[in-house]
Parts: sequence; C-alpha cells; structure tokens
Amino acid sequence: MNRLFVYGSLTPNKKNFYILKNISGLWQKAFTFGFIKKIIIAKDTIYDAIVLNPNGNKINGYLFTSYSLKNYWSKIDNFEGQYYYRTIANVYLRNKNLIQAYIYSFNLKHK
Repeated sequence: MNRLFVYGSLTPNKKNFYILKNISGLWQKAFTFGFIKKIIIAKDTIYDAIVLNPNGNKINGYLFTSYSLKNYWSKIDNFEGQYYYRTIANVYLRNKNLIQAYIYSFNLKHK
C-alpha cells in the first residue's frame, strides 16, 4: 500500500514531521473516525493515539501518498514504537471519497 493517514505529530510542520518530510509524495487533507487517546510516554512527553471507530469522532489529518513508502515502513514502524501499530483504515478525502490507507493506531495492549 502506498498511502498513510497521519493525524498527530507526523503531520506537516509538527514535531515529528522530519520522519516523512524527505519522502516525495502527495499530501491531501483527509479525515477518519475514532477516538483520540492521550499516551504519556514520559513526564513531559504526551502523544495522541487514535482508536479507530466508525461511530467515533471525526479525526482530521492528512493523507500522504507515495510509491516510496514501501522503502520506509520499517523505519516508521520502529519510530512509532510499542504504543502504536500499523493497520488499514477507511479514510475520507475532502470530497468525501472513501479510500483505504495505513494508519498508526493505538496498540490496545497498552491500555
């Protein structure tokens, strides 16, 4: 798959955008549905993690499409770490077209 939906620190101009910024591709505003859970990694380090749910809240973010992503999945997986896992989600573009993309979702093993 060559699509990734990002909603937190990986979005353009956010703290961890450096992970994706040098990968060529197309960025589009998009959204999915779920709930945001706050993950406390350390005293001063809090990140958002999505729990996907079609009946949840609208979560705005970006769809990143790049044929080069296949060369970076391992690096991104390692960056996301134990609190997240990569899964396929339904993502809606601004025109409300539905597509599927990878997303890093909250790893329920870390409740």
